[in-house]
Amino acid sequence: MLSRTLEPEVMDTQHEAVDYDSMDHTAVNQSFSQEFLSALSRQPLSGKQASVPSVLDVGTGTARIPIAIGRQTDTVRIIAVDLSAPMLQVAQRNVIAAGLQRLIKLEQVDAKGLPYTDGQFDAVISNSIVHHIPQPIHVLREMLRVLRAGGLLFVRDLLRPTDAASVDTIVEQHAEGANAHQRQLFEQSLHAALTLGEVRDLLRELGWPPESVSQSSDRHWTISVLKP
Repeated sequence: MLSRTLEPEVMDTQHEAVDYDSMDHTAVNQSFSQEFLSALSRQPLSGKQASVPSVLDVGTGTARIPIAIGRQTDTVRIIAVDLSAPMLQVAQRNVIAAGLQRLIKLEQVDAKGLPYTDGQFDAVISNSIVHHIPQPIHVLREMLRVLRAGGLLFVRDLLRPTDAASVDTIVEQHAEGANAHQRQLFEQSLHAALTLGEVRDLLRELGWPPESVSQSSDRHWTISVLKP
């Protein structure tokens, strides 16, 4: 089994932010947004839920996920947070270019200590922040804290391959056309990712059913669960 190798928690240079944003994540982002909205549509209503669901996107990066969601529906309001100022600068340009300032609010926030009240959001989403965090349980615990009872937790991240050869295969298959730096970022992220078993152990520690997570592609796992 390939050991986990941590990568920097924050992409804190303009070059990294721009290079990351220029990578083609279209298919992944579209899949995430469609599956999230499908799960959200099945979410039972409660007296606490607003007519327009409030969504928190943790580790938004350059805001491509909330933009993909906003292009499919105008019935949500999204607070999208990230710790990296350069990523948020690119995100702001992307949100303005998409004309979605009304739906998406960007905030610089550390995911390990979210500045929101318990149960504030109807849904909490995250795409690819977990592998950046040395101790991901802290981020998952914060996501659950700010999610209302009956709210939807929808988290997706990379799945660490079993060996170096599998890493090379995935990079070759999914980073075709990327430059050397982008390929390096992707490879490092795969090494920093968690296995399905590791995610299930985290869920057990949090008191959540481990079957809430499943492998959702050749390189991703997904948590989709309603908070009791």
